[in-house]
Amino acid sequence: MLAIWATILFSASDLHADDKTVRNSCDQLIVSGHTDYPPFNYTDHETFRGASIDLIRLIARKIGIRVEIRNVGPWIRAVKNLTDGDIDLLVALYITPERQSQYLFTRPYAQDPIVMFSMARSAFPFKDWYDLAGKVGVTTRGDSWGADFDQFIEQHLTMMRVNTTDQMIDMLSQKRADYGIQGLYTLERSERRIDMANDIAISSTPIKSEQMYMALSRQSPCRDLIDKINLAIEEFEQDGTITKLIASYVKSNGS
Repeated sequence: MLAIWATILFSASDLHADDKTVRNSCDQLIVSGHTDYPPFNYTDHETFRGASIDLIRLIARKIGIRVEIRNVGPWIRAVKNLTDGDIDLLVALYITPERQSQYLFTRPYAQDPIVMFSMARSAFPFKDWYDLAGKVGVTTRGDSWGADFDQFIEQHLTMMRVNTTDQMIDMLSQKRADYGIQGLYTLERSERRIDMANDIAISSTPIKSEQMYMALSRQSPCRDLIDKINLAIEEFEQDGTITKLIASYVKSNGS
């Protein structure tokens, strides 16, 4: 009887082990990103697009490795996949102390201004972060706005979380929140914001500006590519390629 149970348990553990394939060599770069953070990365009918997606394709071609762009779902899941080594690289994220301990970051390749916005009918003066205290804010689930502002949110603000920028705007229009926090480029690309352009007020004073990075999993067999990726980023910065990529998605509304 014990032998039968041992066989059953062994078989079950074998099946579980097969659920996750262990990669020992870097035969391709498995990449993912945020499904709703244009112009850097977003999905269009489940397919990734954006300046950062185009950039990693150019980098992969330059350093001579195949790349697979994989849609793993919401941002929280994408970050967990990077932590666990299920994907090799995320194309666009900020540095935080916690993330630095988990991932290998490339050199920065873009600046991302972060803004506060509200419905125009209920706009209020904003000069510094403390002007947000006592109000209800909304931002996107799983996103970091840099270690300093993340800490300020935790200590001083009331902040709700939703999945998309369009949902944030719906919360404001329904008077369920007083203001939203989002990257300026992402906000400007939101379909709801475009439809309601005259009804939304964006603060002239930014919350802050963060640098955008790519990050490799420390569990990835491709982690040794970090130096080659950095050299490619530097070259594409110097020849203006990155600036042109970002501008094309900001101006074209993704087309």
